[in-house]
Amino acid sequence: MRLALCILIVAIAAQACPARAQEPELVMGYRTNERRPYIEEDSDDGIYKTLYSRACQRIGCALKVVRLPKKRVLQALAQGEVDFYPGYTYNAEREAIALFVPNGLRERHVFITRAKHPPIRGYADLDNEVELRSLGNPDLLPPPWQARVKVLPVPELDVERAFRLISAGKADFYIYDELTLRFYWERLRPPGLTLHPSLEAWQPMQMGFSKHSRFYRAQPNPDYRAELPLSPDNYPLRLDPASLAGKLSAALQAMKQSGETERIVEHFLQTPAP
Repeated sequence: MRLALCILIVAIAAQACPARAQEPELVMGYRTNERRPYIEEDSDDGIYKTLYSRACQRIGCALKVVRLPKKRVLQALAQGEVDFYPGYTYNAEREAIALFVPNGLRERHVFITRAKHPPIRGYADLDNEVELRSLGNPDLLPPPWQARVKVLPVPELDVERAFRLISAGKADFYIYDELTLRFYWERLRPPGLTLHPSLEAWQPMQMGFSKHSRFYRAQPNPDYRAELPLSPDNYPLRLDPASLAGKLSAALQAMKQSGETERIVEHFLQTPAP
């Protein structure tokens, strides 16, 4: 009797394992240093992992998080070894390797300077100054002003190190995501620095889905207008809704509409979302 029971348990397990092995796995890539409240350095916990894990659960797939140096993770994205980068700023160079898709979050950028810096009321106030920028990050200033600042690139730059470098006078300003900078600002209150208001309106945050991912499939975008500049909102292609990438996009938008995304943000901020 015991032998028959053991055989039955083994048979049931054997049937369950192949089904689990067939569950699709989406790989999210991110650089090695932290960006709280979006992602922790060691545990991967934060807004990104929670957001995309829940979206994956909705479409019956698993999420795997891979951490690599910034240059290597972008190479993996270009080759399709990483399926998507969770928060990816659009530019023409990146457009060649990834399709930009709203992830349900929103973003805008603010400035950190030394306290003696005059108020930043417009981009003209940054003329001929030195910007501190993480190596490999896109230019966050509007095109007319990109050529009017000097750039100090720093590999694997995180926010706390940026605070220290600005304090030491290595550069004049640091521009970055508002949610991230305010998170560290509220917790560290770095002396001798000023957090300046944003000069932008809130914009949808984009994920970059690899065009070489096995889960990527696109179709012509009927809303594309060739006479307008390329952008995440005006692009010749869009995700095929039947593809796993398309289903992920739909799940993220459903989470935004239901308020689940905002609740995730508030949980990690421990304050109402801005």
